Formats: sequence, C-alpha cells, structure tokens
Amino acid sequence: MPTLLDRGAHGLSRRLACALLVAAAVASASCEKKYPTEPITFGYNPLGLTAVSFSAQSSTVFAQPVSNARCPQVAPFNVPFVVVMNPNGTSGVVVTGFQVRFTDTAGNTAPQITLPAPIPVTPFGSALADARGDKFFSLTTGIGCGVGQAGTIVVVVDTADDQGHKGSGRVQFNVR
Repeated sequence: MPTLLDRGAHGLSRRLACALLVAAAVASASCEKKYPTEPITFGYNPLGLTAVSFSAQSSTVFAQPVSNARCPQVAPFNVPFVVVMNPNGTSGVVVTGFQVRFTDTAGNTAPQITLPAPIPVTPFGSALADARGDKFFSLTTGIGCGVGQAGTIVVVVDTADDQGHKGSGRVQFNVR
C-alpha cells in the first residue's frame, strides 16, 4: 500500500518530467535555422560597401524530362538553374555549398539535397577582374520522385570569408 510520501514523490517526478519535456520543446523550437534574405556582411568593412548578395539569373526555370528515369536513383525531370553571387566589392568570400529544396504546387516537399561548391577555375591574369565581378553557379537538381513537376526551388547558399566567418543567402526559383 503506497504511503503519502510515495504519492508525493510520484507527483514530483511527474511534474519534473513535464517541465523537462516543455524545456526540450522550447529548446528545439529555438534551434530552427532562419536564413537571411538580405545581403550578408562579412568581417571588417571599412568602406561601408554593400555585402555579398545572391540572386537568380532567371526566376522562372523549366523541368526537362529525363529519358532513363528510375526513381529514386534517377529523377524523371532535371531542372537546371543559375545562382548569381554579387560580391559588391567584398573580397575573400567563397561559396562552400548549396542546399536545395523543391516544393511542388500541391505543397509536397522533396528531401533536401546538399550540393558541394564547385571548384573555381580562373584563367591566368583574370583573378582580380573575377574577384570584383558576379559569380555564376550553374546547378541542376532532379525532381519528380514523389512530388510534382511544377513548384518552387529554394536554394540556400552557404558561404565563408577569409576570416572564417560563415553566412548564407537564399534564392528562389519558380519551376514550370
């Protein structure tokens, strides 16, 4: 037969478990990643230059059928798109990777895909001009396995500067 002391200890452990559960829910909700939609500033900026920004070369892109589709290895459609990085005078910033997520018009979301950053190839003598100009990243993602053909691609571009600071930018594409 439980005593009054046993019931008190049981109630205390139940309250403690509830408190821990609430704390864990609050902690996990606060860890949600939020990506900036404005330009990113890295490190020291003595000239007050606008930070690195990202855009779409064309905001509307088209799904192209694949002849040898076999889900999930080969998606039925490929979508080529170009992400443009404008350094706005900022130097020492590199793209470290791309995170691509497709959502179809019905709201179905394909699994996120992480693409590594391409290795830049710079012809001799053009490094300074390239450092000041826009960078174009041609990427392709497969869609259509478990999701529709039309929708939206959101690309998060991960970056780092020469001081080790990390950042990210976001670009959106409409898929027709």
